[in-house]
Amino acid sequence: MRVVAAVEQGELSISEVVSLFNVGRTFVKKMLRLHRNGDDMAPRHGGGPVPSIQEAEQVFLREQIAKQPDASLEELKTALLDQQQISVSKATVSRALLALNLPRKKRVFSPRSVTKSGETSSAA
Repeated sequence: MRVVAAVEQGELSISEVVSLFNVGRTFVKKMLRLHRNGDDMAPRHGGGPVPSIQEAEQVFLREQIAKQPDASLEELKTALLDQQQISVSKATVSRALLALNLPRKKRVFSPRSVTKSGETSSAA
């Protein structure tokens, strides 16, 4: 990396490298530390969009929900790992279900209650 090389050559100070490459002092120190420890200096994923479940896994989730509509997020997460070899968080499963218009909130279907006079009452 050019930042490390510039400091290691000894011709420029850290402050001069910061100005020359328009980077932060902390970044330069971090890169020097990684270099001296022999660690990888490759860029790491830093923020941005959260990886989503791919189309094949979306199809799988639809099939799982069709088979077992009351499956928990944990059960779906485990099924993805066991059968699709994909490890995701429960939050990722939840987001995927929302994207597929398969919300986790279940409605309880129960018959309407009947009053003594035979009229049906509806709960609001």
